[in-house]
Amino acid sequence: MLKRLLFALPLLISAQCLAQITFVDSSLTWEQLSRQAKKEKKLIFLHIEGEGCEQCNEVAAKGFSSPILKERFDKSFVSSKVRIESKNGANLANKFGLSHPLVSLFLTADGNVLNRFNGSTSNSEIYLQNADLALNRMSRKPLETLDKEYESGERSAKFLRNYIQRRRELGNPVDKLLDEYAGKLSIDSLTNYETIKFIYESGPTLDSRIYKAVQVVAPAKMIDSLYKSVSYREAMAINNGIISNSFHKAVQTKDQKLAYLVSNFTYRSHLPDHEMANLAQQRKMLQYNYAVKDTMSYIQQASSLLNYNHLVISSDSLRRMDEAYFKKMSKVNDSSNEKIVPNGVGFPPPSHYFNVELNEHAWHVYEMSDKKGELERALIWSKRSLEWFDELNKGRNHPMRLGNPAFLDTYAHLLYKLGRKEEAIEWQTKAVEAGKAAKQLSPDIESALTKMKAGTL
Repeated sequence: MLKRLLFALPLLISAQCLAQITFVDSSLTWEQLSRQAKKEKKLIFLHIEGEGCEQCNEVAAKGFSSPILKERFDKSFVSSKVRIESKNGANLANKFGLSHPLVSLFLTADGNVLNRFNGSTSNSEIYLQNADLALNRMSRKPLETLDKEYESGERSAKFLRNYIQRRRELGNPVDKLLDEYAGKLSIDSLTNYETIKFIYESGPTLDSRIYKAVQVVAPAKMIDSLYKSVSYREAMAINNGIISNSFHKAVQTKDQKLAYLVSNFTYRSHLPDHEMANLAQQRKMLQYNYAVKDTMSYIQQASSLLNYNHLVISSDSLRRMDEAYFKKMSKVNDSSNEKIVPNGVGFPPPSHYFNVELNEHAWHVYEMSDKKGELERALIWSKRSLEWFDELNKGRNHPMRLGNPAFLDTYAHLLYKLGRKEEAIEWQTKAVEAGKAAKQLSPDIESALTKMKAGTL
């Protein structure tokens, strides 16, 4: 369930500005959006948000609240903002291959992605720049034309570089193309800074020919200078691209060796913070084992990670961790001069992961196991996630004042599977009430309560 992967942060909700972009009804399906865009001769702007990071949603709302942005978007786009938890939101996310919220897509009415922006920002100029990128790309040769040229045999280095860049802009895989591009390069080319930068920004997989060649031929100092010459966010984007593409390939091919390479690369990406690097490495292998459905390895690793890390951390420690994170990130400066949330780009702080992971892994055990001992262990994780959520949000005007519906739902499901039906109904009722209070009720939660009462869950 998508809601298991969402985040839960302490948040403050404020009124949206009247100058905000005009968004159509969030229930409009892709087919309806497409028809409207074709009729009005516009592009489509689709923003996917999620219930787990209301602070990030509020950040985006501020970004959308600009007279200039409203004028540009209302003129050129049919704009839709949907929650990934909704049926329509899930359908739209699936159509465009999105597994998480906080993504903005700029699309043609035929569904071609012209541009993609990850995260949320209160800086309206960022959305304006991304909209302009999408509009400018309309005048370029369509990607479909490049696809046909490639299929007809076009393989020149210049064409491949342009083709790779175009596919990468839209988040399409380019690994095989990069290896073809590598075959067109001389050895000396791998000592050229711009060539190395292009390769790294294209997100080569760790087992690809071109990545291995770079490691052997390119001077280590040149690679170091590449990371030092770009902004912190750009460096993160380079590493995340390599990690994401390599991980996706490892899962597709069930290549455990590649998964280990990804986890080790993830570890190095978090240095010199060895503690966070170790956690990131473990998280990546957990994600892999869950994705390939290696139940035994997954539950063993989840138990090790949570029992020796999460369950021994206090909410005060998490607050200090977040404070240190925001202090560090506040010093990060890039070309847009953005600040970190609540005034800038909305990405979650460390506590986010600790809190949501307890719930996420508890739910996964519910899905994967029927063993009483494993379910009871997961119940402990779930209970701690509830306690943390309450402790971290104490004294705040939080929309989920009665608790996080998804976390309560997990706890109730585990109780039910353990045969504790009456307790399960009690907690599932709390999940329903919490959803109503937060105005984020999921039909799945209400349905589960009905089934619990009927004994048919």
